[in-house]
Amino acid sequence: MNLRQLSYFIAVAEHRSIIKAAQALFISQPSVSTQIKLLEEELDVQLFERRQDGTILTPEGREFLGYARVALDTLGAAKASLRAHQVTEVGTVTVGIPGSLSPMLSLRLLETVRRDCPNIRLKIVSGLSGHLARWILDDTIDFGLVYSPSPIAGLDLELLLKEHLFLASHRKNADMLSGLCHDGNIRLPDLRDIPLVMPSREHGLRALTEEVASSVNARLHVRTELDAHELLLEWVLRSDEATILSLAALRNLRIPKEDLFTAHIVDPCIERRICLAYASDRPLTRTARRVEVILRKLLLQELDAGWWDYAVINN
Repeated sequence: MNLRQLSYFIAVAEHRSIIKAAQALFISQPSVSTQIKLLEEELDVQLFERRQDGTILTPEGREFLGYARVALDTLGAAKASLRAHQVTEVGTVTVGIPGSLSPMLSLRLLETVRRDCPNIRLKIVSGLSGHLARWILDDTIDFGLVYSPSPIAGLDLELLLKEHLFLASHRKNADMLSGLCHDGNIRLPDLRDIPLVMPSREHGLRALTEEVASSVNARLHVRTELDAHELLLEWVLRSDEATILSLAALRNLRIPKEDLFTAHIVDPCIERRICLAYASDRPLTRTARRVEVILRKLLLQELDAGWWDYAVINN
């Protein structure tokens, strides 16, 4: 049984004639007759009674007519619904954004989705990259951005861009630090005598920094631990301690640029990978994909703005 047979059957029932039904469908009479015969054979009932005054439904045919109309009406409603979704996305999407990127992206993402996709209800969750990965896996959030140097079981990761990390300190320490800097760069091994405030060891930034430092037998002097990057930078301004972070973490924070001294860490550079993550066994909905496209564009716009030094998009 197929939809064409149902359409032919309904046409014959409504016109009470195979000839008139064929004319209305713009096909040949034998084609209609063949499909009706195949349908009757499959159902193992006679659907029509051929009389002198027309082709009349049998009792079985009248019963089947109701089912056939429901089937075609349901298909039509499904097509209309899908076409509507092609015009406008509808639904709720929950996106995860790491804390260091959230000030830069979250409000702009909300504004853009509200303007361009008013039928999408957007929820943004900020947190540590490791926490966001777990929330994607357990379906708490649909997708998100994570910092990931290696694959994560159960997640599909798409590398979007790479960024380098910087040393940041209060401007009052500039004289001491400038002696270690050359052309705005500071060597990683030269950080050994600089007191640092850093996130705790479970934080991806801390783990990455110590891994790179260990690769060149460099030791970091971590005096204080703070996980919230806003408090971390506030402590930098209140103390003689420096920190290691990305330029994105400084974006949109209410800290005057003249109060901070920054230097690009080199020999080696500390490179962080920003990935788009979603569950391997749970494809994104059309609505979620729409939000994902907007998020990608916002990242590209920030790169094009020219402030994000040593950040490059993955091609």
